Amino acid sequence: MRKILAVLSIAGLAVMACGGGGGGASTPEDAVNGMFSAMKDGDLDAMAQYLPASERGDIENMTDEEKEMAQAMFAMLGDMDVKVLGSEIDGETAVVSIEVTFMGETDEDEVELMLEDGKWVVTSGGMF
Repeated sequence: MRKILAVLSIAGLAVMACGGGGGGASTPEDAVNGMFSAMKDGDLDAMAQYLPASERGDIENMTDEEKEMAQAMFAMLGDMDVKVLGSEIDGETAVVSIEVTFMGETDEDEVELMLEDGKWVVTSGGMF
């Protein structure tokens, strides 16, 4: 379990440093699924669309070397499986419960989101 949390924490720091893109998703569950899918694909621009606008701009300032390093870290997540267990929406915030299986270990966690310009974006929790 510590392996999962260590890798997810490192990857989460990279995501928060990446920023970039624009967008969000129509439901909290779609935002969480989209973020994890983009991470597994190593697609920084796609990941960024699920972050708040205040965190998206940094990706444009990343060097090619920083982008390559982040993509290499995310490549380690290829075998990760994330399953949405449920969600709770409270006005303009939401919490999505997830089950993460990675390196043969499974753990449950929560991802926090907020509504921004009519779309759900990931703010924290889980690996973010």
